[in-house]
Amino acid sequence: MKMVLSLISFVIIFSITVSGQTASQMKAAAEAERSAIDAYRAKRYLEFRSRMQTANANRPNHPRLIYNLAAANALTGETKSALDLLEQLADMGQAYDFERDEDFAPLRADERFKKVILKGITNRRPAIGSIIAGTHPDRTLIAESVSIDPKTGAFFLGSVHQRKIVRIDSAGKASDFSSPEDGLWSVLGTKIDLSRGHLWVATSAVPQMKGFRPEDRGRSGIFKYDLRTAKVLRKYILPDGEEHTIGDLLIDDNGNVFATDSVSPTIFRIDVREQKLEPFLSLPDFASLQGLTFGRDKNELFVADYSKGIFRIDISTKTVKQLIPGRNVTLLGIDGLYYYGGRLIAIQNGVNPNRVVSLHITGDRVDSFQTLEANHPDHMEPTLGVIEGDDLYYVANSQWPLVNEKAELDLAKLRTPVILKLGLKPRHNK
Repeated sequence: MKMVLSLISFVIIFSITVSGQTASQMKAAAEAERSAIDAYRAKRYLEFRSRMQTANANRPNHPRLIYNLAAANALTGETKSALDLLEQLADMGQAYDFERDEDFAPLRADERFKKVILKGITNRRPAIGSIIAGTHPDRTLIAESVSIDPKTGAFFLGSVHQRKIVRIDSAGKASDFSSPEDGLWSVLGTKIDLSRGHLWVATSAVPQMKGFRPEDRGRSGIFKYDLRTAKVLRKYILPDGEEHTIGDLLIDDNGNVFATDSVSPTIFRIDVREQKLEPFLSLPDFASLQGLTFGRDKNELFVADYSKGIFRIDISTKTVKQLIPGRNVTLLGIDGLYYYGGRLIAIQNGVNPNRVVSLHITGDRVDSFQTLEANHPDHMEPTLGVIEGDDLYYVANSQWPLVNEKAELDLAKLRTPVILKLGLKPRHNK
């Protein structure tokens, strides 16, 4: 789930070392892009190129900025630079209709541009490695997350619009797990703590939920359920009057819960000893925090930022580093994030096409990626999932674009919620 950064009420309360893209660079890029658009509309193409160069320099590896800088170069006769950028986009796996954009008309006779077009066509083709693992008959769920109980094979889906958790048993039978009396807002991230028999649920009041009241805007918390009885054991609610949207969760071996807030630049934690939901780490350089996962051990934490990429955090020292993408890698638009076999598995719904990728990390650099799934016919903003064994189970079609901020659904376009099962074991050619 992606949300817009708003004003925050927390300050930096820990001693933190951070490296990576700064808030000032983000601001400079946004300002340059706005002025570039004005220049483009006025056909001041040299100014358009200059401002896009500034935007791109401050936010490297951003597909939209790369695309627009390529267009600016094409319009001002910088053919080689334009083609270099278009090749970069194509190698990133981005699926644009380059051939239909009149800004690239000066390039159409160039053989390099023809190859870019072919790569773009390839990038638009389905790459499917999954099977359907489950569905739910209620098209109006707007399902955000899925967890699986490996003992029973049951899925637990979190619903944004219907404000509930539904259970799908191993035979495919669906039933409500939560009750209206539980007081859930939209259900976003869910995680099962199997050893303790708990289901943890991130819940936040968003306008897309049924029964939204303006006075509830920004309310958010974490509920702990008994996995067997479906009873709410405890609620951890953030203070009223603050803007929060807790969206995803992670549980360590001791039962402590980490959670990301996509509205305030904060990672929260529930310490099992204190039994309180409190800030663990707050940084102005965070923009829109989403999925999170442990790395090689439980002291290494990776957190996806929808607008900025991936941060690596040393939990013991709270040292933060932003991972550097290689030239042909974009780390933007990541919702779900998971660690498997020494790599990060990312669900990207903020790039074109929506996809699941495996990211190879060397030091603080993501030097390459492999597309595991893209352009799946069931994809409509895939969101969160869970790794069980060697498989990723994830929500293929959250369908966020089909519900507006008045909680009105586009019923004619809604489809059955689908859970996909994607094998993660490396495939070797014989």
